[in-house]
Amino acid sequence: MKGIKSDILPRVNADIVAFIERQQELMFNERDFQMQLAVYMRQSGHYDDVDVEYYIPNRVAVEAGYEWSSELRLDIVASSGGVYAVVELKYPTRRIVTDIKRFGTVLSGVEIVKNHGAQDIVSYNFWKDVRRIEIIRRLFPQSVAGGVAVMLTNEPFYTRGPRPGSICDAFSTGGGRSGIHGLLDWSRYTGTSKGLPGFTLDGTYSVD
Repeated sequence: MKGIKSDILPRVNADIVAFIERQQELMFNERDFQMQLAVYMRQSGHYDDVDVEYYIPNRVAVEAGYEWSSELRLDIVASSGGVYAVVELKYPTRRIVTDIKRFGTVLSGVEIVKNHGAQDIVSYNFWKDVRRIEIIRRLFPQSVAGGVAVMLTNEPFYTRGPRPGSICDAFSTGGGRSGIHGLLDWSRYTGTSKGLPGFTLDGTYSVD
């Protein structure tokens, strides 16, 4: 964003990649992911502060064009030199059962992560995260450099994307998508899309 000179965004991105690459154990859920990543970022020494569940009142967000009635509770916000970056996380999983060691004892057949259905809604919520970051930049243009939306998953649906013509095709997270911009909306309205309005992205994005 104009007026902000900072290397915080590439630093945040590099730290997220490094954190994921060094993980030797599966995380149990999204909150586990959030807290472990925040601790890693805080201990890196790259930031002045790292906060979780960073709260912005809905009434403030709506003034900047936020399309939803929910409050904004940002997963992670890192700051350095008075410049801020937002990290929004998604951790949709396919069920995994394995052995784990606790207190020196092996526990067999433990469900480490659960099946998360509703892939169309999860995909919608990923792009909603991108929109949330845009809203934060619009609200605080002098201090927020931008952010990173992250999805960590073992569910192939998200990396390959839905079938063409699917109700959630516009919200695909399939790898290699580029030039994603403008209105994202359901291809048709059903019970799934009720209460989940289409929305417009200001920026242009790619999925890596």
